Amino acid sequence: MKLSKTLLVGLALFGGLTFAQGGQATTPDGHKVSVGVNVVAKAEKTEKKVEINAPQVLTPVLAQAQKELHAIIQKVSPSVVAIFATKEIKVQSLPPGWEEFQQLIPPALRPYFQFPFQGQPKVKKEKSLGSGFIFKVDDKWVYILTNNHVISKAKRIVVKVGRLKEVPAQVVGADPQTDIAVIKVPKDQVPNADKRVVKLGDSSKVRVGDLVVAIGNPFGLENTATFGIVSALHRRIGLDQYENFIQTQAPINPGNSGGPLVNINAEVVGINTAIIANAQGLGFAIPINLAKWVAQQLIEHGKVVRGWLGVVIQELTPPVAQALNIDHGVIVLKVLPGSPAQQAGLQPGDIILAINGKPITDATQLQFEIMKTPPGKEVKLTVLRGDKKLEIPVKVGEQPSPQELSEQQEIYYNLGLVLRNPTKDDLAQYNAPYGVIVANVYPGSPAAAAGVKPGMLIMRVNNIPIHSVGEFREIVSKLAKQHRPIVLFVKDTRGNFGIITLEDY
Repeated sequence: MKLSKTLLVGLALFGGLTFAQGGQATTPDGHKVSVGVNVVAKAEKTEKKVEINAPQVLTPVLAQAQKELHAIIQKVSPSVVAIFATKEIKVQSLPPGWEEFQQLIPPALRPYFQFPFQGQPKVKKEKSLGSGFIFKVDDKWVYILTNNHVISKAKRIVVKVGRLKEVPAQVVGADPQTDIAVIKVPKDQVPNADKRVVKLGDSSKVRVGDLVVAIGNPFGLENTATFGIVSALHRRIGLDQYENFIQTQAPINPGNSGGPLVNINAEVVGINTAIIANAQGLGFAIPINLAKWVAQQLIEHGKVVRGWLGVVIQELTPPVAQALNIDHGVIVLKVLPGSPAQQAGLQPGDIILAINGKPITDATQLQFEIMKTPPGKEVKLTVLRGDKKLEIPVKVGEQPSPQELSEQQEIYYNLGLVLRNPTKDDLAQYNAPYGVIVANVYPGSPAAAAGVKPGMLIMRVNNIPIHSVGEFREIVSKLAKQHRPIVLFVKDTRGNFGIITLEDY
């Protein structure tokens, strides 16, 4: 769909009239129109009144803009589906009246008033609603892209196509690390299936300020469309391991998850995924280029096969960059035993400047470049070691499962932390007998807000000694279930101790 100047001007006017009370907009004949019931507009030396609904000034532009916006929504909406997922949750049964008694106890004291002899767990069915969109059709199946969290652990999934048609769906594959999933329904159950396939765009061409439309089923209100602009790119908010979100001000609400974020050419550029609670105008979408790659992997393999380097990395800090006289790259903090990186000779302290000649500007970029490299393929890393630049070939391996990696490194998405077990040399550097090392902290996460920094050694959690990431996981899991604050006793390499409290996580 070709972008017209009328749509740009019309949406600019429409956006100003809707959201900027008391602001001004420029009409096609050069008038400045303030938003209000009656306004005064000046053209050179002539002063005249313009009614806000004056047809000779605003109606033609807005009418054409509205017409083109209608065309975008009408073209994409048939591809958007509602997804109903039914999950089974085990809940403990309590004696009659116990729940009412607990409500009388202050929340901070409730963990100390747990009933010791609970009955057999009961299975409770929980229904959730999300969105998705049809992106591929073959002879037998209609394939739908959505979020993993929409269908995760669901016992039954039903897709509603259009206003009436409800069809049971099957999971093709899901990837928790990117929060992307593909489900499918029989083609003969979907009316006009071939005509419902939406066009996928190129998210690498998205720019801040682009106009976008979010379509989905917020709060169960089907086929709701909202529009806004792209506010930022390459956002990390600590939800998933592989994050590179598009931030948008197009309103996204519960139920929108999995729906398309569409540009003004009626192309999907993202999957609506997340919002920040109690924040207005902060929505996040997974770039469609990442979703296309993951979806292809899920359809072909039933899982995502990722390339793997086997290093723990950290982005350059300004002092380090200035001291080394470099403006890009990432620092290798740790090389995992037996990993492709170790076999290639990478060392802690190396600074990876480029991969296959492409400069590395941040940790996310290197992570995605390696992830998309097929296992067994060789890449060339440009590395700064001391004052020497090296070209190191590395044969990329296949990323182990999270369970296989958990003994060496764990990622806590809700806290925004990446932790690893220390070596003997690490503990000697900290002059500490035990602890786990903070390998990375996601910007904007609860850990970052509380003051946790990469390189800290966490020695105790709520005064309980921590000897491994496994122990950290177990203790934090218990605290989270009890809704209790997490108190971290930390130490840095200079020997400074500190106490950091995480309450909102």
